[in-house]
Amino acid sequence: MQSPTHSFEVHVSKESFKFNAAHFVAFDGFRERMHGHNYTVGVRLFGNGGIGRDGYLIDFGDVKAVVKKVCKSLNEHFLCPTLSDVMDIQEVEGNITLKCQDGAFFSFPKTDCSMLPIVHATTEELAVYLYSEIFQKIGANGFLKRKIHTMEINVAEAPGQDASFRLAIPSDNSDATVFDVRTYLSAGQVAVKPCLEVDNKKCNCATANFSGQLERLAEAINGGELSSGSVTAQDLEELVKK
Repeated sequence: MQSPTHSFEVHVSKESFKFNAAHFVAFDGFRERMHGHNYTVGVRLFGNGGIGRDGYLIDFGDVKAVVKKVCKSLNEHFLCPTLSDVMDIQEVEGNITLKCQDGAFFSFPKTDCSMLPIVHATTEELAVYLYSEIFQKIGANGFLKRKIHTMEINVAEAPGQDASFRLAIPSDNSDATVFDVRTYLSAGQVAVKPCLEVDNKKCNCATANFSGQLERLAEAINGGELSSGSVTAQDLEELVKK
């Protein structure tokens, strides 16, 4: 008679698995305002064999110690996505400077920043980052000797707003590819959302850039010999629309 299939699963989510941090999401043509979240983290582990002679799939205490340490390293920091393709990020005299696609400029003390190997500071990418950190600290052998085959990380930025990343436990600590968030980014074009308000009007970055070009053209015309009257950016925009 065939033995019944069995598996074990543990979920670790404590009040101390939290960090407060500032961030904004930016991609081509879009940038959020900077804002903050009270993030919480949960870890789920899956095993398809038996449990240890100690009765554990894994000791909760081992997981708690690692997750608390990772959360503490992010607490009260700005989450800086060092792999961003729409921000110029530099370190200048102990400060981190960010020049954004829409012209916004930020400067933070480096000690106030968590420099993370992510492209966008989303909960999805943070889940990948946290998986990597937790995996590296426990180690492949720490999971595999316990016959744990998969780990899932859940990150919530607010009640009812969370993302999870689930991945089979790598066989060793050297496979960096699975922890590179760019591995999981689709090549498809993302529809541009409205970005920050400019002059109390909603716009996207392309529209903002076009309006700026019109302003500069109007100034050039008014300062030259092409017109004796006053030309505004609105006049030029109306001409373009015809």
